[in-house]
Amino acid sequence: MLAAGAQGGSCDAFPASSIQIPLAFIEGARPYDAASGILVQNVASPAAFIPLVGVGPTGPVTQATSLYLKSDGPCVLRLTNDDGGGGTVVQTIPIHGLILVEFPVTQPLELLEIQGEVRIEYFVSGPS
Repeated sequence: MLAAGAQGGSCDAFPASSIQIPLAFIEGARPYDAASGILVQNVASPAAFIPLVGVGPTGPVTQATSLYLKSDGPCVLRLTNDDGGGGTVVQTIPIHGLILVEFPVTQPLELLEIQGEVRIEYFVSGPS
């Protein structure tokens, strides 16, 4: 559940309302055969990307279809996905806070890297 509204119940904020949005995967429950477990890590790499343990050729997850990551500050994620045709697609995403991503089974996440100086919590899962 995602909840948003005025901070601390203040009536000075406009609009003075709140909203709750249920979060759910497209297919409902998202079954998986491999998972990283919930991992917490302090990242101290402001100038270069470093791979995150859990997803990649040596991780417990080699093809992720779900990614949850929360950071306590600004950072940049670099995601490498299968392009569905034997190649790869690389994208960078600046974040500060929460990201929840689903990937198609035919275009799974194969490598997750991060750049920044933050504390993160993350979880990846997929078919392998």
